[in-house]
Amino acid sequence: MKKISGFLLVFATTMGALSAAGASFWQQLTSEERRAAGVDQLTPEQQAALDQLAGRFAREGARQVREAAKTEVSEQVKAEVREQVKAEAREEAKAEVREDVKRELKAEQKAHEEAKSGLPVDEKNTIIHSRIVGKFHGWSGGTVFHLENGQTWVQMNSSDSLWVPTMENPDVEIRPAGFGGWKLFLGEKGFWLHVRRVK
Repeated sequence: MKKISGFLLVFATTMGALSAAGASFWQQLTSEERRAAGVDQLTPEQQAALDQLAGRFAREGARQVREAAKTEVSEQVKAEVREQVKAEAREEAKAEVREDVKRELKAEQKAHEEAKSGLPVDEKNTIIHSRIVGKFHGWSGGTVFHLENGQTWVQMNSSDSLWVPTMENPDVEIRPAGFGGWKLFLGEKGFWLHVRRVK
């Protein structure tokens, strides 16, 4: 297609130049070219007819060149628009993925905060009053506290320890700690430790 359009362009340009110079197709042929083409014996009427045919061919060639160029430009524009639309679609997909990742990160952060504190975020200002189930002697290391309300809490600082005389179902209060997390207070004794909810 490109070779044909190139040939037509050259031919149309040549014919246009000849026409602009006022020379006919016949006049531009050398005697050798006429003899080689077998048209050296044409009458003036035949020569004029040949000039008309050549002119029409030049005009048709120029039209075909214009159409081919228009088609080529149209295909190029389509390809450019297609690439632009693909790029826009990629950007939209990236934006959607970015929003999904942000939501996931927020959910992970919330879960992490809940795991650290032992309670869902919306319960962070809650003060819990309950009792430790069964006999209680104090805490040391990773002591687990099973409460009557069904919750289970675990000691966070393994170096804290406290021994008290055996108590049966002692009252406890769990409150939010000042810098995050939770504190378990043992009844009215004033003893407390950092805890984390596990159930």
